[in-house]
Amino acid sequence: MTETTSDPAKQVKNLSEQQLVDNILEHMPSNDEVAIELPSKNKFYDLQEASKPISLRPMTFEDEKAMVSTKNMGKDILNMVLSRCISNINVNDLLQMDKLHLIMKLRELSYGDEYNAVISCPSCKKDSEVTFTLSNMPVNFIEDDATDPMVFDLPVLKKQVKARFPRVSDEHYFTTAEFAIQNLWRFVEEIEGCRSKTVISKVVPQLPLKDAHRLLDHLSGNQYGVDTKV
Repeated sequence: MTETTSDPAKQVKNLSEQQLVDNILEHMPSNDEVAIELPSKNKFYDLQEASKPISLRPMTFEDEKAMVSTKNMGKDILNMVLSRCISNINVNDLLQMDKLHLIMKLRELSYGDEYNAVISCPSCKKDSEVTFTLSNMPVNFIEDDATDPMVFDLPVLKKQVKARFPRVSDEHYFTTAEFAIQNLWRFVEEIEGCRSKTVISKVVPQLPLKDAHRLLDHLSGNQYGVDTKV
């Protein structure tokens, strides 16, 4: 009869160093990249490898250390972490709708599908603990015939506008609401056939309120991407 033992110390005594490492890490979650379907459907990107999808891997401990490193003080931490975990595209080229989607996916892949939060009732002020399943959050994909820049009409001036979606590289124009409004003209490529940036920069600040909100609604892209409304 062969004697067995449940003593871990005796069980590992004859294992090699690599076997010990493999044994301890046997339940390590997969760190493989996952192909991500973006709200923009990659319609407006020049991918680094056109035949491959945009992929995302979970964060590692090294990524977390980079987030708090003094070397990265002053940098946009979310953009930095995304750049480490994403492949086949430059983070600065991402549309805002896609960036938020990728951040949510990165949270899901790295820490799990459930997200716990506390919501305060606006009426009674009572706090309630809720749990969201990130993979179940609805995603609004862009229409197949959508273009960037997109062409639309201003409802009051009745002029046709061609404006592009902001990208991550444009985020410095949105540091404050006032600065964002001052720089709206930068995203307008054409008004009623006129492409002069000097003319456009003078017209946009004078837009009627309804027209200005039409332009803002387009630039925000809120109608696309992850629906975070609760």
